[in-house]
Amino acid sequence: MASTFTISAFDHPIKSVTVFKSSKAEVVRSFDISLKKGRNNVEIRGLSSFIDTHSVRVSGLGSAARLLDVACTIATSKSASYLPDSSTEVIRKLRVRKNTLERERTLRNNESQLLLAYAGTLGGEHVNPQQMTAFLEGFMQQGKKIIEEASLSEQIIELERLIEAENEKSTSKRGTTDGKVNIVLGADEDFNAEIKLTYIVSNATWEPTYELHATTENGKPSNSVALHYRARVTQSTGEDWNNTLLTLSTVTGTTTKAIPKLRALKLHPSKATPAFNNVFQRPSAFNNHSNVTSGLFGAGNNVGPSVPGLSFSASNVPPGEKASGFQSQQAAFGSSGGFGSFANQSQQRSAFGFPQFGQQIPQPQIQQFQQQQQAQSSLFGQSHSTPGTSFGAAPSQQQPQPSLFGQPHQPQHSLFGQSHSTPGTSFGAAPSPQVLPIDPTLLAQYQAELASAEGHPLPDEDDFENVASPNTTGVEPTTVVAETPIAISYSVQGESTIPSDDVVHQVVIAVLPFEATISYISVPRIEPRVYLQCQVKNSSEYRLLAGPVTVILDDSYVSRTSIEDINTGDNFDCTLGDDASTKVTYSCTSRTAKESGGAFSETTNTTTYTTKISLHNKHAFVIDDLIVKDVIPTCDQDKRTKVILRKPAALAEAKDRQIVDLKTDGLRVGWEKVAEGGKGGEKEGKFEWRWKVGSGAKVTLDAEWEVQGPGDSPTRVFYS
Repeated sequence: MASTFTISAFDHPIKSVTVFKSSKAEVVRSFDISLKKGRNNVEIRGLSSFIDTHSVRVSGLGSAARLLDVACTIATSKSASYLPDSSTEVIRKLRVRKNTLERERTLRNNESQLLLAYAGTLGGEHVNPQQMTAFLEGFMQQGKKIIEEASLSEQIIELERLIEAENEKSTSKRGTTDGKVNIVLGADEDFNAEIKLTYIVSNATWEPTYELHATTENGKPSNSVALHYRARVTQSTGEDWNNTLLTLSTVTGTTTKAIPKLRALKLHPSKATPAFNNVFQRPSAFNNHSNVTSGLFGAGNNVGPSVPGLSFSASNVPPGEKASGFQSQQAAFGSSGGFGSFANQSQQRSAFGFPQFGQQIPQPQIQQFQQQQQAQSSLFGQSHSTPGTSFGAAPSQQQPQPSLFGQPHQPQHSLFGQSHSTPGTSFGAAPSPQVLPIDPTLLAQYQAELASAEGHPLPDEDDFENVASPNTTGVEPTTVVAETPIAISYSVQGESTIPSDDVVHQVVIAVLPFEATISYISVPRIEPRVYLQCQVKNSSEYRLLAGPVTVILDDSYVSRTSIEDINTGDNFDCTLGDDASTKVTYSCTSRTAKESGGAFSETTNTTTYTTKISLHNKHAFVIDDLIVKDVIPTCDQDKRTKVILRKPAALAEAKDRQIVDLKTDGLRVGWEKVAEGGKGGEKEGKFEWRWKVGSGAKVTLDAEWEVQGPGDSPTRVFYS
């Protein structure tokens, strides 16, 4: 005969919990059961309703018992609410006790009223002294029992408070415990077993958070800081994790994964594209395709949807035959080399130097089209396109031009890969011409030809991936990088209690002592203050995950910032607030002079800007690393306007990331480092002063630049 055991999970605390980044957690429970020889049916009730029914594992049986069956279900009836430790059952029992005490109190009260009423009926003519003495003694004995009525009232009040607290607990609790696990075990003999039950639940999350504690010594920030590494844990599984060993993991998935299957790669040649698509569906400069060859403005003819069996290219016209309207349009707009490519031909031309609509195109001219399509460059993709040429025409010799702020020009790669673009062009090439209008008759003819075309779709196959054929346009190679994610686990010291209330609870992972470098940074153009910048090096064994950082200076809240993933040995920055003991003033003046260019030249305005930054170190110590940031204007829209940097003169000759020593008590200046995305640095006119300021010293930083522009359009300075 099988032995049956019914266990309430409320009576057995959770042993350990591992919380994953995938909003799931692994829960480990242990149960002590006295197994009997033979078959044992164990029912564990009161588990989380968010249990993964396929994740239940049973271990710890030893060699004397065997696991025969495991089944996990989630109850749909109200039977789970009748468990002894459920809130519903606890409140019901408290109310029963309260009702019992209230009835007892009512009975004692009635007894007291009857006794008093009976005492009022007694008179001296009816009761002798001996009887009165006996009555009074009995009255006193009964009165002592009536006094217990006050004690009953106190007990009732305590029960009401317990009921109220249990109601609040049940109200704040999130999740239910309707999960149930049935385990069938076979035992060779009677023995006591400790069964370990492991399962996965959802509705549990964690995220890292930090507190950076810094201190000052006589007003000077210390180079030693402490980073409190904490975790914000939230769970609403229905189970309270009381006095539990907590582990936090960065694993994002808890399900079994299969090894990915490779698919074959097959190449398909590019197909001819109608010339109409070349004209109207040309990709923009910022939405280019990899299969672009050459065509209008240097773009390719195979852009846009391809129609098998159709070709509107001029190269498909047999010798001696007339090209159709679209073939002529292709010759006019689909070829590379821009307008005027065939200006030296003797045939009749249109207004833009091309054969007129419907005119016959000789074979030598068609071959010349094809040669130019292969030889000439595109607007953005090739390295031999020179500014000032006509969309890929032969480049002319250019003299080196001065760069943005007056220093000699250095060859630079442009945004789209050109190697020697110069001012006066857009992205290193000549301006694009305007789009020409299309004849409605031409449009109707194209639509009719397209409708009569026959398409040949590729066969449906799911076991390979289509890859476009390699292009001959010299497109830059694309690199795809895939990195294995790093899984890290953090064990929280001691035992933690996380109730199922969907409220954020902070637990401490570690307190990490770090060394820091303190810098004094000011941006007086925006705000005349000096800020304390703290650069911290992660010298611990922990990998710091991305999260918010609360900065505490001398036990006072300063600011709130955030950090990205910080590996061991990497640095991160935090602001410690502003320095009230360093005074900063900023002034900027300008003066404009108008210069007449004579009868044949336009009038120019030259505006000279002068900035003066003063700093006063009122500390009793030296400021070793002072950084003052400023910016001068740039102009990349109006080529007639120039910016010439006068002071500091050495900055005009400096390159990005180069720090120039001005030979003035250690004063240095340089362009700001270019950030990710190409922002900052000389390109945006941002530079930095670096100096060491003694105790009580005052320093002044001067900058001067000129803005030269046409007199008919005044120049305005604004922030981008």
